[in-house]
Amino acid sequence: MLLRPCSDDDPMREVVFCRSYEKGDKVDPEALDDWSAQPPGSATGEQEFSLFRLPEGWQGKVAFATKLEPGWDYSVSFFVGPNDIVRYKGVTWFTRADVEGLSPGQWWADGKAMSRAEFRAQADDAC
Repeated sequence: MLLRPCSDDDPMREVVFCRSYEKGDKVDPEALDDWSAQPPGSATGEQEFSLFRLPEGWQGKVAFATKLEPGWDYSVSFFVGPNDIVRYKGVTWFTRADVEGLSPGQWWADGKAMSRAEFRAQADDAC
């Protein structure tokens, strides 16, 4: 996962991963459910980490799992702002098939696969 806030001025407050609960309740217990985490201190700038484990030093509620469940929708959101203020948030939606379809060096954003350079340019344009 690659998160790219608009600037290095405001810290990232929290990252939240969620699975949509609209498709039933039969779930593989090893499938990733949801988690939320906060970076240590004031994390700014681009952050890269796995959906299945937090970066060193991050803390939060984590469901340790090894895979995504087929047929479900997932989202990752991040919140940016000082103290308890949220200046803006970023969010992306994806499925297991979206993630499995990525080639090495590709990232998923806005419903499509793209290179890291394309992702960075798109994130910068969104700011």
